[in-house]
Amino acid sequence: MYIISNAIKNLFRNKGRNILIAAVTLAIIISAVVTLTINNASSVIIDEARLDIASRVDISIDLFTHGRDGRQTITVEQYVSFADSAYLRHTVFQAEMQAWFGNFFAVGDFEMGLTPPPDPNMPHSPVGKLTGHSEPSHISGFGTYRHFVEGRMFESINEAIITEELANLNSLQLGDIIHIESAFQHGKHFELEIVGIFSHEVDEVEAFQSIVWEMMGFSLPSMISQNEIFTSFETLMSVGWETADGLDMRLEYYLRNPNDLVRFEAEVRAKGLPDVFGVTINQAALDRVTGPLEGMRSAAMTFTIVILILGAIVLVLVSYLAIRERKYEVGVLRAMGMERGKIACGIFSEAIMITALCLIIGLGAGSAIAQPMADRLLAGEVETQAEAVMGAEEGGRVLMSGGQVQTDDPASGYRPISDIEVAIGMDVIIQIIFIALALAAVSSVIGIIRITQYEPLKILRERA
Repeated sequence: MYIISNAIKNLFRNKGRNILIAAVTLAIIISAVVTLTINNASSVIIDEARLDIASRVDISIDLFTHGRDGRQTITVEQYVSFADSAYLRHTVFQAEMQAWFGNFFAVGDFEMGLTPPPDPNMPHSPVGKLTGHSEPSHISGFGTYRHFVEGRMFESINEAIITEELANLNSLQLGDIIHIESAFQHGKHFELEIVGIFSHEVDEVEAFQSIVWEMMGFSLPSMISQNEIFTSFETLMSVGWETADGLDMRLEYYLRNPNDLVRFEAEVRAKGLPDVFGVTINQAALDRVTGPLEGMRSAAMTFTIVILILGAIVLVLVSYLAIRERKYEVGVLRAMGMERGKIACGIFSEAIMITALCLIIGLGAGSAIAQPMADRLLAGEVETQAEAVMGAEEGGRVLMSGGQVQTDDPASGYRPISDIEVAIGMDVIIQIIFIALALAAVSSVIGIIRITQYEPLKILRERA
């Protein structure tokens, strides 16, 4: 009991030194709370993004690497067989067909949609797209820039949904039957019932792409998003496709574990996937989505490491300089018969009391500062990445999937995470407690080691 009471008195006897120790300790605890809170929240979001993006495997030819001589196609049967894998947790079947509208006009052109080619066996000029999805929930844009005006999502075979612009142009209504043909594969006909009509808002990216295409002289109805019609994957496959020629197959293979990519690639190679096809994750999209969070987390951790190192050095120096002040006190206590262990316990108790007070204040202050600090850091990282991406987006990769050539930015459609909610959790509190104990040990261990080495008579003699 005497040790504790004496330690409390010593806190007030040596105010200047203890205030300095408390200030350094508090600064370290607050920075650690902020950093660990931001780091843990970022890690959760990054892991979720990695599971979503890095687990999705793309199978496509990179013509930039292999050139046109390396063009090959994968049969529809092969695409389906790849989905039969123990490494996959889920597969989303998607395919896109360049379409010819048989009995209605395309937005942007009043002639191409109804004028047949001179030779029925010749390919048509595409005026739109027919896209089949096995899971309608994976159609991008619904709930953001695509909204149903009337009707519902397709559910059965030979049902389709069209844009409001397409419906208004041709006076189409729910229940009407539209005739669609493949622009490149003769004999692929579809009779689809309209079950839904949706609006399509053109975002900034799409508007910019349209301007670029127009400037290059490639503005065609098939490039206008309002001419895209959605149906089920089953409907698109119902006319029979022995090969993927005429289709842009975009199957999404989702791994159970992103680390199984190499094993999955070996499996699909064994099933006949040509070497010119790459089996990759969308690393560009993952970097774009998580880049600001990674940068913010790295900056915060670097700052905290610097604070911890400098703070520990200051605490050691303050403890070392305080040795002379404590020598006489230790000499008297030792002359009275107090054991070295109890003296060391008293010194450590002082450090624990200071640290405990700083811990209580630091947890509250750090929790209040964490969110504004995270917002500021993340905003800076998002701005930095946006500037870096502007130049990189000018050119995309040239890919080939299912025999169709497409120019694609692998990160298009993905936006960096620009907001984050941080909150101190029990894991952070436990980590801060361990850091606080380490600080208490650092601030007292040097003094304990140095002071307890002296003999009491020598200390009193030097004092006299």
